Amino acid sequence: MEQINELDLNKENKSLFNVKANTLIKKFGAKRININVFEDDLEIKNYISNFIKERNHIKNIAFSDSVTLYQLKIFEWIKQNYTKKNGYTINQPLERSKTGQFAVFGEKPPGKMNLPYEVWKPLNDKWYQSLRDSLTSDLLIIGANAITMQGEIVSIDGIGNRVSGMIFGPRHVLCIVGRNKIVSDVDSALDRIHNYSAPMNYLRHNNKHWCNFQELPCIKTGKCVKCSHPESACLNTVIIRGQVKQNQDRIHILLVNQDLGF
Repeated sequence: MEQINELDLNKENKSLFNVKANTLIKKFGAKRININVFEDDLEIKNYISNFIKERNHIKNIAFSDSVTLYQLKIFEWIKQNYTKKNGYTINQPLERSKTGQFAVFGEKPPGKMNLPYEVWKPLNDKWYQSLRDSLTSDLLIIGANAITMQGEIVSIDGIGNRVSGMIFGPRHVLCIVGRNKIVSDVDSALDRIHNYSAPMNYLRHNNKHWCNFQELPCIKTGKCVKCSHPESACLNTVIIRGQVKQNQDRIHILLVNQDLGF
């Protein structure tokens, strides 16, 4: 007889995920938000491919910044399969260079932009315009900070490009969310975002993108103090509780049975 492996909890985790997923499908469905469940990136890519094929008006595809999308390699896959040659326009405003700067500025020495203002300013304007352009895309592929068991999408943002694109502008929004983003309610979502997700994102930008977020209170103290720091990414909070009837095909949640992002 084979020994029971007490350390293998895959079956239990999958069962719990399925229970939560079934509840979420019902809750979001009642609010006219579509939700589909996936096991891995191959299933997601197949779904996105069919989604675009079934809606042949989709020609302009945009992204927001998202660790989840990096982990699933969605950026690279879209760029490889939906090219200008095939009639598609791809807008990834927050694409990074090899050294961590925004790609629009080109490759720069690690740790410093090192551009004179008269060179930096038009490039920065071009970058900002690409953020604006993403709001009129046919399809926005995005992540979320949390989804609740009550059927709500909760996200925060500093500039506002990410949360604004979720609620209005792009004709369709595919919101890819890992199982670790499932929380019980809005209060739990905000607590998770302010005390874990946001500090982790600041540290990510400090370590990988040469940003200077060391003075933010949550980085110094390890907890949110509801600051209004000029570099805060928590200045805009959006809670999506449903869609109006005529927008039933707009937001689609792609829920993945993996821990993704933070």
